[in-house]
Amino acid sequence: MKHVRTLFSRKNNARWKVLDQAFFSIFITFSLIELTNVAAGLIDGLIVSNFLNAEAMAAAGIAHPIFSISGIFGGMLATGMQTKCTRELGRGDVPGFNRIFSAVLYIGTVFSVSLGILLFLGARPLAVFLGASGKGAELAVLAAKYLQGVLIGLPALVMNGVLASAVQMDSGRRRVMTASKLASVTNILFDLAAVALHTGMFGIGLATALSQYCSTVYLLLHFSTKDRMLEVLPLHTDLKEFLNLLSCGTEKALRRLTNVIRPLLMNKLIIFFGGSMAMTAMSVNHSVSDFTRFFAVGLADATALQVGVLFGEMNEEGIHESVKCALRYCAVFCGLVCAVFFLFARPIAKLFIAEEGELLEMTVFTLRMIALQAPLAGILQPRISYLQAVEHIRNMQGLTLLSKLVYVVPAAFVLGTFFGAYGVLASFLVSDILSLLTVRWFYSFRKRKLSPGLDDYLDLPPDFHRQPGDIIDLDVRDLDDVSLTSEQIMLFCRGHKIGRKVGYSAALCFEELAANTIQHGFPKCKKNPGIDLRLVCNPKELIMRIQDNCAAFNVERQIAMAVSDNSLDMEEKIGLKILGSMASSIKYVHTLETNNVILRFPVETAVEPAKEQDTDRCSVFGKEDGYDRSSQRKK
Repeated sequence: MKHVRTLFSRKNNARWKVLDQAFFSIFITFSLIELTNVAAGLIDGLIVSNFLNAEAMAAAGIAHPIFSISGIFGGMLATGMQTKCTRELGRGDVPGFNRIFSAVLYIGTVFSVSLGILLFLGARPLAVFLGASGKGAELAVLAAKYLQGVLIGLPALVMNGVLASAVQMDSGRRRVMTASKLASVTNILFDLAAVALHTGMFGIGLATALSQYCSTVYLLLHFSTKDRMLEVLPLHTDLKEFLNLLSCGTEKALRRLTNVIRPLLMNKLIIFFGGSMAMTAMSVNHSVSDFTRFFAVGLADATALQVGVLFGEMNEEGIHESVKCALRYCAVFCGLVCAVFFLFARPIAKLFIAEEGELLEMTVFTLRMIALQAPLAGILQPRISYLQAVEHIRNMQGLTLLSKLVYVVPAAFVLGTFFGAYGVLASFLVSDILSLLTVRWFYSFRKRKLSPGLDDYLDLPPDFHRQPGDIIDLDVRDLDDVSLTSEQIMLFCRGHKIGRKVGYSAALCFEELAANTIQHGFPKCKKNPGIDLRLVCNPKELIMRIQDNCAAFNVERQIAMAVSDNSLDMEEKIGLKILGSMASSIKYVHTLETNNVILRFPVETAVEPAKEQDTDRCSVFGKEDGYDRSSQRKK
C-alpha cells in the first residue's frame, strides 16, 4: 500500500509536471496511432469482403503475413535507431542523433528497394510459401497479384517506420499522428477507387502501397520546418555499430515473428480441442484483442522513447518517474478497458454471434479473458520496452519470447487437455500472468530479496546512483523561484568545494536562461508552463540541465550568433554573449516537445576562500554583478 500511495501522490506528481506532461502527450499520440491503424485494417477488410468475392478475401488473408515478415527488418532498424538516438539526445549530442538516423535511412532504403524488387518478381512462389498450396492452390494467382501491389510500397513502409520514430524524437508528435491518419484514410479511398475501376486484387494491394507513400511524403515535409533538429548527413557507420543497432531493435522483430508463428500453432490447437465452433471464437479473439491493447502499445512506445532520453542523460530520478507514469496510466486507461469489455462482454459478443447457444457463451468467455489481459499487457509491454531502452537486450529478448510464444503454446496444450477449447482461449491470460511472475522471481533471485522494490526492477548501472547531496533536482515556477534556486546553486557548489568562479557562473547562467523563459516563454505557452533544473556534480565537471515545455528556442544557435556578431548594438545580445563565455560547453536539444539546455562547467581544483559578501550578491534582477539583463527570447 505504501508503494501505491506514493504512485498516486499529488505531491509526488507536482515535482515532475514537465516530464509527466511530455509522457502523457507521447502516450496519447502512440495510442491513437495504434487505434487508427487497427480501425483502418478492420475497415480495409470489410471493403474487400463486401465488394469482392470470398476468394479475394481468402487470398488477402493468405498474403497478410507479408506485412509482419517485411516488417521484421524494418522494425529492427526503427527500434534500434530509436534506442541509440534517444541516448544521444539525452547526452545533448544532436550530430550523433543525425548520424545514426541518416545511416539507418540509407541502409533501410537500399534494403527495402532491393527486397521489394526481389519479392515482386517472385510473387507467385511467395504466395505458395504463405499457404496458397494444396486445397488453396487456386488462390495462388489472386494472392500473387495482391502481393505485387503491396510490395510496390515496401520502401515506403520501411521508411515510414524510421521517419515516424525520428520525427517523434524531434518533437513532431502531431505530424506523426496526422501521417498515420492520412495513411489510413487514403488506404480506404484508394481501396474504393480500386473496386470502382475493377483493378482486382492488384489494385487493392496497390492502394495500400500508395497510402504508405502519401504518409512518407507528409513525414518528409518535416524537413521544411524551421526549428527542426533532424538532418540527413553523409553515411558514416561501421559494421560493429550497425550490428549493435540491430540487436537493440530485436524486440519488435521478435514480436512480429511470434505474431506469424503463434497464430499457426494456436489455430491448430483450438481446432483440435474445440473444432470449427471454437475456431470462430478464436477469430473473435484475433479481431478484438488489438482494440483492447492499443493503450498498452501506447504506454510501451512512450516508455521506450522517454526512458531512452533519460537513460542517455543518466537521470535516475526521471526514469523512476517515467515508470511510475506508465503504471499510473495503465491503472486508469487499461483498467477502464478491462472494466468495459468485461462488463459488456455479452453485448459485444452479439455483434459477432447473433444466435444464442454455446458459441455465444464461448465468445463471451473469450472477451472476458481479453478484458482481464488489458491491465496485464499494460504492465508487460512497457516492461519489455523499458528493457530495450536501457539496453538490457537479453532480458528483453527472453521476456518477449516467454510472453509471446514460450508460455502461451504449452499453456494452451495443458489447459486444453483439462478444459477443452475454453482452456485454450484462457491460455493467453495465463501466459501474461506467468510472464509477470517470472519477472518477479528473476529479480527476487538476482537481488536476493523476497519482495524486490522499484530500484531492483529498474536495475540501472551502478554509475547511475548518486548520493542525494551530489545532485539538485528542482522545479521553477516564477521569478522568486529563480532567485532562490540561484542561491541554492551557489551553496551547492560551495558545499562541494567548487571554486567561487564556477559557482557564480553556473548560478548566473541559470538566472539568465530561467528568467528569460519565464518572461518571454511562459506567456505564450499553451500548456501549463514549467522549468525543471537538474544540477549534477562530477569529479571533473559540473553539469546543468535546464528543461522547459515552452515553444522551441535554440539557445545554442542564438549564443553562436551573438558571439559572432560584432555590431555596435550589443545591448540586446550581451546576456547571450556572457553565457557563451561562462560555460565550457552549451548544448541545446528540443525533443519530446521540451527545450533542453545542457551546460558544462569545469570543476576548479583550487578552491578560493569564500567571502561573506558573496552570499549577499544581487540576483538576476539587479546590476550589482556588473551585468545588465537585456537579452530577449526570440519569437
